[in-house]
Amino acid sequence: MAFYLDMSSLIQMFGTNLMVHPKATGDWVDGQWVETESEPVSLYEPFLTFSITSSILAGQLISTEQGDDTEETVAWFSEHDFPEGTLVEHNDVRYRVTGKQSYKDYSNVIQYELKTEEALNGNTDV
Repeated sequence: MAFYLDMSSLIQMFGTNLMVHPKATGDWVDGQWVETESEPVSLYEPFLTFSITSSILAGQLISTEQGDDTEETVAWFSEHDFPEGTLVEHNDVRYRVTGKQSYKDYSNVIQYELKTEEALNGNTDV
């Protein structure tokens, strides 16, 4: 691979405590759907509670709100792969993954977009 950007040290340097609740999965058993609950995962990764535009390759994170905090849409940078709909808790606020951008072809990071549960009006079908 000609170009690879290892983000591990930045993830650790700018991380914060998160509790990730992977989306429940399941299987059909005798014609009925049986959910399989996943155990919560404790992570220490960057979680930005202000709106950003980003270009990881350029090494830039640019605030679109001039640094104003907003709790409705946030960005999370992770070395772990979780599906859309995953629940994440940060500072006692619950967020749900609504989008993701994988950079795994040339880095070890995935950028997630999350919204607060309040901003989703209880809609968990993300």
